[in-house]
Amino acid sequence: MPISDYLKQVRAKVGHDLLVLPSAAVVIQDDSGRVLFGLHSDKHVWVVPGGLIEPGELPADAAIRETWEETGLLVEVTGILGVFGGRELTIHYANGDMASYVGTIFRGQMIGGDLKPDGTEIVEVKYLTRDELERLPHAQWMDVAMDALFQSTAEPRFQPATWKPK
Repeated sequence: MPISDYLKQVRAKVGHDLLVLPSAAVVIQDDSGRVLFGLHSDKHVWVVPGGLIEPGELPADAAIRETWEETGLLVEVTGILGVFGGRELTIHYANGDMASYVGTIFRGQMIGGDLKPDGTEIVEVKYLTRDELERLPHAQWMDVAMDALFQSTAEPRFQPATWKPK
């Protein structure tokens, strides 16, 4: 999907400066434990379905909406896989925009729809094993979450704190 109206308004005010942006995504596994990924059109990396949380939108709703828009699948959220941020979620876009994402990653299951990429943001969708994904270009943040991505059940994950008072 193109940039949201909200983000267009913010970018008109701050230009390409670094923004901290909330995002949500869903990890969907098939019966074999493979995870659904989409090939992002402009970055040419494999990602789990997800995107920005719009103002006033629940993170779970954003994850479901983004999955629908990108893959044609209707999902239900079944739990939280984890929350991630930091350097691995900082992106420098080709147009000069910079964003540092804080990602809430959910577990989910398909409840309807037909699997097909939207053709704009996502150009291909498929289920991959961990070994297959590791051999393909993929979003850097997924390396931090890799263990959790391919587990069907586990406690929610987060990156351990590193900050200490001086």
